[in-house]
Amino acid sequence: MVAVSSVWRTLLVAPTVCLLSIACGGDSEATREAEAMKAAAPNRIQPDGSIKLTDTDRIALGLLVQSAAESDLPNTTLRFGHVLSPPANEAQVVSPVTGRVTQPPRVQLGTVVMQGAPLLEIQPALDTPERITVGAEAAVREGDIEAAQRELARVEADLGRAQTLSPQIVSAAQLQQAETAAATARAKLEGLQAARAAETTARNQPVPIPAPIGGTMAEVTVTVGSLVNRGDVLMRIVRPGPLWIDVSVPPDDLIGDRYEVTTPSGTLTARLLARGRLTDASGTRQDRLVVEPSAAVSLTPGSAVSVQVGHGATRGVVLPESAIAPGVERDTVFVEVAQGSFAPRPVQIAARFGSQVRLASGVKPGERVVVRGAMALQGELVRSQLRPAG
Repeated sequence: MVAVSSVWRTLLVAPTVCLLSIACGGDSEATREAEAMKAAAPNRIQPDGSIKLTDTDRIALGLLVQSAAESDLPNTTLRFGHVLSPPANEAQVVSPVTGRVTQPPRVQLGTVVMQGAPLLEIQPALDTPERITVGAEAAVREGDIEAAQRELARVEADLGRAQTLSPQIVSAAQLQQAETAAATARAKLEGLQAARAAETTARNQPVPIPAPIGGTMAEVTVTVGSLVNRGDVLMRIVRPGPLWIDVSVPPDDLIGDRYEVTTPSGTLTARLLARGRLTDASGTRQDRLVVEPSAAVSLTPGSAVSVQVGHGATRGVVLPESAIAPGVERDTVFVEVAQGSFAPRPVQIAARFGSQVRLASGVKPGERVVVRGAMALQGELVRSQLRPAG
C-alpha cells in the first residue's frame, strides 16, 4: 500500500510542477516583453510631470522654442458661411434630348475640363409627344416613298417603251426626255430612302454632350442608368475666378474689420463685398464676402466653411497656432522651465486669427514656449500613460 500511495503522489505532483513551470515561463516572457518595451521607448517623463529631453531628443522631435511676447490680435467671432460662384463664372450642362445615360460620365467632381471636352453621352429615348410627332412624320415619309416608287415604275415603263420604239417611232429627243424623267424619279426615291435611314440612325446614335466652358466640375447630378429629360441640368462647371461666401450673422452684428476663412488646407483672407439688407427665415442676415482668385482655388462652391470675423484688437500673449496641443477638456502648451525640461501648461484661448492665438491665461510674457513640436511632446505624455507599470 505504501508503494501504491507513493506512485499516486508522484502522478499528482508532476502535473502541478508542469503547470507552475508554464506559469513561471509565461510570467518571465511577459516581463521580458515589458522590459523590451521600456528599452525601446525610454521614459522621458519626470516625477513632477515634466518631460526631460537630451539635445539629440530635441533634434529628433524637431522642437522649436521661442519667448512668449505680447501683441495685438483682433477680437474674433466664429460664424459659418456658404461658398458660392458668381453667376458669370459658371455654366450649366443641360441635356438637349430625352434619353438614358448608358455609360459613366467621363469626368468626376473636381475634375478640370477644357471647353468642348466630351463629358458624357445620352442614348435618345422618345417621350409620348415626340413619339406621336415622329410617327406622323414617318407616316408622311413612307407615303412619299411609296408615291416615288410608283412614279419611278411609271417613268421606267415609259422609258422601256420609248427604247423599244426608237428610232422609228420615238425621236431621240423624246427618248432623252424619258431617260431624264426616269433618272429624276430614281434620284428622288433614293433621296427619300436615304433621309429615312439617316433619321433612324440619328435616333439610335448616342448624343455627345461637350463642356460649354473650361473650368472645374462643381456638380455632377447624373450616374449610369439615369433617365434624363430634355432641359435637365446634368452638371455644373465653374471657371477660375473669385468666389463669394454668404456668412450668416445676427441682424444687429456689426460689420467686421477683417475676415478669415478656415479650410482644411489652411486659412484664407476674405473681404466684405456687401452687407446683407434682409433678415431670412432663420433670423439672420447674409453678409457677402469675396475671396480673390489666387486664394479661391482651395474652396469648392456649395461647401460650408467657418469664418472668423475680426473686430478691433486686444493686447495679450500671442503665440502661433502650432504651439497649441488641443485636448478634449483643455488646450495645452509646453513651457521650457529649465534647460531641456518641458512642462505641460493648460491655457485658455481668447481669440484666433491669422494662424495665431491670443491667450487669456496660462503663459506669461518672456516664458519660453514650444512653437513647433508640441504634438510630439503631447505624444510623450500619452505614451507614458500607456507604458506598463513596474
